[in-house]
Amino acid sequence: MSNQLFGNQDSINMRETKVGLVVAIHESEKHRPNGMYLFSQYIDAIFHSVEYPFKVYAFDNASTTPVVLEEPNEALQITRVEDQYPGGCTYAWNEGIKQALDEGCEVVIITSDDQIYNETINNFIDEIVSNKKNGNAIFGPLSNNPNNTYQKANGPSDFVKEISGDPQDELNGFCLAMTRETIEKNFYDDERNFFSTDPMCKWGGQDVEVQSRVDTSFIVGTCYVHHLKVGGWRQIRASENG
Repeated sequence: MSNQLFGNQDSINMRETKVGLVVAIHESEKHRPNGMYLFSQYIDAIFHSVEYPFKVYAFDNASTTPVVLEEPNEALQITRVEDQYPGGCTYAWNEGIKQALDEGCEVVIITSDDQIYNETINNFIDEIVSNKKNGNAIFGPLSNNPNNTYQKANGPSDFVKEISGDPQDELNGFCLAMTRETIEKNFYDDERNFFSTDPMCKWGGQDVEVQSRVDTSFIVGTCYVHHLKVGGWRQIRASENG
């Protein structure tokens, strides 16, 4: 596997669309003592599964010890956020989207460090690239641990389902994907933020708000993401004291 800019340039089954994966990471004894282990699992799964040219845009949200790469890797970029409390995870995701767009990504996937991907992520990207409504739509996979019933599964299936995006009928934000066109049509503000910058959305809820602005949403049943759902950051949501 090539680790040049946009990894997997040498994949035998080459898919050409450039993909950006955005992830917020954190390790601290108080909130997420196994954060770097989770991130390592996540990166290993991405680099062994994605057959598209890709780059991971990781945001180190104020880990006790700054995260640094042992060796430079042009398919992995880590941006340090010294104080995560003003913007939460949503700030990291918004900034990662901007970085991905600036570097030519045509599909952006918002992820979490406690997820384990497999080869079905390529089915996910295949559907996003080919879907006739991909110019104004959000896509999500199946998972063992979503916050709804209609994305819950023990493995991949063979369906793609459009859902309304009405309240209580939207994709869960653990993994959301959009095309460049969708993002650029639905910026939240003039600062090119895609997700809401309302303080109420900095630790969650941005997934619900954005689906009220985007035309439609799709469950891509041909993709399954195992979600460990490590809850360390929930403590941060409950308290702004750090």
